[in-house]
Amino acid sequence: MRSLSPTSRNSSTPAAEPPDGGAALWPWLVAGLAGYGLLALWFPLWPNVGRVPPADVRTFAPTLAAGLLYALLLTALYATYLMAAGRVAARGVPARWAGRSLWPVLLGGLLLALPLLFAYPINATDVYRYVIRGRVASAYGQSPFVAPPSTFIGDPFMPLAGEWAGETSPYGPLWEMVAAGVTAISGDNLLLGVWLFKLLALACFLAGAAVIWAAAGERPGRAAAALLWAWNPALLLTFALNGHNDALMLLWLLLGYWAGRRGRPIAGFLLMCLAALTKPVAALVLPVFFIAAWRALPDGRARARFTLVAAGGAAVLTWLAFLPWAAPGRFWQTPLELVGRLLREATDGGGFSPAVWLYFALGQRVGIETIGAVLRGLFALFAAWVLWRGWRGRAARRGAADLAFGYLAQALSFRIWYSVWPFPWLLLDGAGDRVAAYRLRAGLWFLLLAQLSVVFYGQWRVAVWGGDQVMTHLVGVPLVFGLPWLLARWPLPGLTPPS
Repeated sequence: MRSLSPTSRNSSTPAAEPPDGGAALWPWLVAGLAGYGLLALWFPLWPNVGRVPPADVRTFAPTLAAGLLYALLLTALYATYLMAAGRVAARGVPARWAGRSLWPVLLGGLLLALPLLFAYPINATDVYRYVIRGRVASAYGQSPFVAPPSTFIGDPFMPLAGEWAGETSPYGPLWEMVAAGVTAISGDNLLLGVWLFKLLALACFLAGAAVIWAAAGERPGRAAAALLWAWNPALLLTFALNGHNDALMLLWLLLGYWAGRRGRPIAGFLLMCLAALTKPVAALVLPVFFIAAWRALPDGRARARFTLVAAGGAAVLTWLAFLPWAAPGRFWQTPLELVGRLLREATDGGGFSPAVWLYFALGQRVGIETIGAVLRGLFALFAAWVLWRGWRGRAARRGAADLAFGYLAQALSFRIWYSVWPFPWLLLDGAGDRVAAYRLRAGLWFLLLAQLSVVFYGQWRVAVWGGDQVMTHLVGVPLVFGLPWLLARWPLPGLTPPS
């Protein structure tokens, strides 16, 4: 079987393409469109949009047979995606696409996403919290960092807030500005609000594909890189189906990376700071890109200017972003309270995660808090190593993927949308490098297995193991976090994007 590389030919010579080569993509596109259409019919949004409590996969597919059918459909969609991506990677794009190969990729991604706009967000109902917290500002004129949804007990959508009704916003101030604007448009129309957030996430997701394409330069494999992003079923479910705001966070990061590649390191870093002001977790990767930009500058004077302007600009952006949300006399307390809440969430409790696997594997004799503290310490050491490697010249995109996956490995609770965080950096990590190809394959498998985990932790856990959490974790965590690294040892049809 051929190795993973869309640039296995001479990278300076575009791949030859038969006159009808473009038609080979249509069967995969049509098959994918049919599969997503089935999901929209199976999990319809319109009749379920106001369902209390919010639904999940088990609500619509309660039996083991139905859960396995869902897993089979998702796996089939992933197979068609890999075949389409492999075809573009191995054979290039049709000659008639020359100079505009991005548009068929974006159009294909849009077509695949359209049915999902009409499907219920089965794997992440955060979109309802976006609506509810957005209304805190747009309908009631309060700050979502000060007033939790439960303050407005008469709000018609408050029952959808669930366990988060008494919590203030965990997102950045920039996101809450966006949410307030969206809900100002949707008003009391819940369906419209959900659709608008889905459309926003889809627009950011497809824009991310365009940035990946642009960052790849003029290399022959950039269409494959964009397609690996825009047609990925796990990403389509995360953004078009679930409307997750990670799409905006990742778009800021990708735009910053692209600006840095274009020789604008200050603008690039400040764009990345907007990602952290959208979702604070994005701050995790900022140091590796700061170090890379600093190292690339020609002399001490340029580095001093970059340090001062980038740090000062980040401070000003943070001040401006939080300014509308701070209660009188509490400007500095508002961001500090947000940080405190996020730290509390990161260190309390425990769910599906390697930390909980250790807890059960050790016979529950060591407290989850102790395990979490040890893992956080190990992650701090790992992050220091990643930054040191970056200081020594290692590519920032590789360090960003390492930090994202390292964070997921030590988190007490894992959510399936976390699996998208390393993927853009795996895509941009380079062609012709066997390590990069292996890491990309692992990332692709990780995305798929994270999506399939909802069936394992739902229908399989209940039907096969009688709801046994211990057995489910002992088997399920290695399947999601370990199996991708084993499956990545086998090549897929030509899928390493360009550097």
